[in-house]
Amino acid sequence: MKLTKYILFASFFALGTTVFAQQEVQVATAVDFYTTEVMSYYPEIDPSTIPDKEFQRGGMLSTKRKKKADYLNQAGESPTNVDPLIQEAGFTRNANPPQVSFDGVVSNVSPPDPSGAVGPNHIVEMTNSVWGVFDKSGNIASGFPKSINDPLGTGNGDPIVLYDREADRFLISQFKDPFSPSGSRFLVAISTTPDPTGSYNVFSFNPNGSIDYPHFGIYGNSYVITGNFSPTGRMYALNREKMITGDASAEMVSLSLPSYSSGTIFNAPQPAHSEGAGIASGPVPILWFQDNAWSGVSNDHMKVWDFTVDWSNPGGASVSAPLEISLGAFDSFIAGTGGDAFANLEQPGTTQRIDALVQVLNFQTHRYDFGTHQSIVYNFVVEPVNNSKISGLRWGELRKVGAGDWTLFQEGTFVDQQDGESVFMGGIAMDQLGNIAMGYIKTGATTHPSLYFTGRKDGDDLGVMTLGPGLIVEGVTSVNSNSRYGDYAQLVRDPSDDLTFWYTAEYSGQPRKNRISSFTIDDIILSVDELDTTASDLIISSTDQKIFNVVLTTETTSDILRLSVYDVTGKRIRYEQVEKGGHNQYSATLNLSDAASGVYIVSIGNAKTKLSEKIIVN
Repeated sequence: MKLTKYILFASFFALGTTVFAQQEVQVATAVDFYTTEVMSYYPEIDPSTIPDKEFQRGGMLSTKRKKKADYLNQAGESPTNVDPLIQEAGFTRNANPPQVSFDGVVSNVSPPDPSGAVGPNHIVEMTNSVWGVFDKSGNIASGFPKSINDPLGTGNGDPIVLYDREADRFLISQFKDPFSPSGSRFLVAISTTPDPTGSYNVFSFNPNGSIDYPHFGIYGNSYVITGNFSPTGRMYALNREKMITGDASAEMVSLSLPSYSSGTIFNAPQPAHSEGAGIASGPVPILWFQDNAWSGVSNDHMKVWDFTVDWSNPGGASVSAPLEISLGAFDSFIAGTGGDAFANLEQPGTTQRIDALVQVLNFQTHRYDFGTHQSIVYNFVVEPVNNSKISGLRWGELRKVGAGDWTLFQEGTFVDQQDGESVFMGGIAMDQLGNIAMGYIKTGATTHPSLYFTGRKDGDDLGVMTLGPGLIVEGVTSVNSNSRYGDYAQLVRDPSDDLTFWYTAEYSGQPRKNRISSFTIDDIILSVDELDTTASDLIISSTDQKIFNVVLTTETTSDILRLSVYDVTGKRIRYEQVEKGGHNQYSATLNLSDAASGVYIVSIGNAKTKLSEKIIVN
């Protein structure tokens, strides 16, 4: 491994005082790299043959989790006794039933840590033991499921899968951490084609520290990773473009978040994951909420850092001082029971309670660009009424206009209004119309862990989920062996229409079960011909065959469109996003004076369909 350290000196403002900070940037390349065979090369595995396994919190092999349990047992009381943002308003519309709903792959490994990503034609789900590829009707691909170690190599789980829209590739990962920094690894694989049943480029990076509970996000030309890492407040980024092309020299940069205050022994900041049309530009937002019950935290707020890297000079990577955004008062702690700091939430038919995953920013924090503004949505578990041991979900939307700062646009605390039971493990996302969806698990005295969803339409009263809870699947058993549950759930939107949401999460108790389901918030169903090619007019003109004016006239969409130029081999040489202007026109200028002479394809469109024209560059 090649490891280089860079020392950067930066001045920034925090709490009105100028602070001079020293950042150490570490740059490393993969300690191992290989390209796999296609997945049919690896054996299919029968999940029922995998021995039952429990990853105990506070157990003999987990020093970090034991420390977290000790911290939680000694945690101070929050000054917030009743959450001021509890949603009391009723629902204004009923949820449509799920469109597709089927069980994913799982063994009786506790917790299963399900993660799911969706491409145009495939769904990929990973768990702590096995992973699978499905079509959108729920049919599993031939030869699946596979062991999580095929093709990633032996690891310790906490799997993450993402769909990289602009590259049309899948990222799969797990971590390896035998509780020594020298042996820790990020194991990350990128599919070599859009087909996740094909081959993968596999990279192994040494984080030079201890890692746990990683969270991945795609933003610009980086794969960004945060989590429960040591040193505290450490973050990482990987060179996305090199990894997509299978370049073994792909770099990883790591540095610390300035003015980081964990407050708790467990850390779960989240990188923004840009979901939607186009590659995100500018710094990568990294979020982490702060509870005023934590040591050194005076008010409940969200911290937002900006991470910047130019992969032509990775040693110049930097992270800004945190922006602090005040939030409505909340209590992020729910006490455990029976000597188990993680046994928080009630289930029917057993005294065993399950982990609400307190003081964690739930996976993922999605970022969207609507042209007029950018949005980030997030959620985390709170105890709306202190000492009730009933959880709710604090959710929110940050907005950014132009070059301004991120500000709080709306927030609310969602609770179970029907039965007064717990809701937790939320996944939150937005569709292309600005509607918000949130999937979650519900559990309580009368409800086995079950999956639901709610949401709101853009333009509804702020801070309120207006969609009556929609049942995805009802649980039929409770966990009776330990308090571990879920740890991950994932809500993403379908790139085929940017209106359909897919939620992947654990439900029921034992035997362990995962569910993959899809639903919509809006009743609008866009066909694949939403950008009607027969009712649209694309004109590309040039006076010198080097600089081209592109004008698309259409009344059939107002999406932000993607404008790309491809050479004859299919390689994209230009990319930009184009907003709609006056006269129903999208306009752009392409400067191809540095391109070789020849034939090129100009393509413009949205997630549904595209218009293309050939041009000749002289």
